[in-house]
Amino acid sequence: MAIVAALACAFCGCGAGAAPSATGTSSDPVPAYVTEPFTHEQRLIEQGAPLIVADGCAACHLLASAARGLAPSFSSFAGHRVRLADGRSVLVDERFVREGLLHPRANELAGYDPAPMLAALARLHLDEQPRQVQALAAFIEQVGPEPE
Repeated sequence: MAIVAALACAFCGCGAGAAPSATGTSSDPVPAYVTEPFTHEQRLIEQGAPLIVADGCAACHLLASAARGLAPSFSSFAGHRVRLADGRSVLVDERFVREGLLHPRANELAGYDPAPMLAALARLHLDEQPRQVQALAAFIEQVGPEPE
C-alpha cells in the first residue's frame, strides 16, 4: 500500500504546486507539508517514483510479482537485513541500494536469480546516470520501514 501511495503522490505532484492559502493564518486547514517546497530528498523520491515504472523495476519488485519470488518487494526490502549470496547479512539502506544499482554483482541476494536484474541494469546504463541512481535509491529506500 505504501508503494501505491508514494507513486500516487509522485505522479500527482502531491503538494508540489499547491499555493499557500490567501489568509496565511496558522489555523488554515491545509497542513504546511502540503504547501511547503519539497526538500532535496523529497525531490529525489518524487523523481524516483516514475523511474520505477518507466525503467521496468515495478514489474519484478511490486508486491504481486515479489510474492512469486522473482525479486524482493520494495515494501519489505528497505530497512530490513538481507542475506547475500556470499553469506553476509546487510541492512538495506539507501547506500546499499545505490551500490547495488551501480555494482549489482558485488552484493547479489541469496535466493534470487541475479540474471534478470543484471540484464535490466545493463540495459539502463545507470553508471552513466548518477542522478537517476540517486532518485531510484531514494525512492526504494523510503518505501520500506524505518531501520530498527
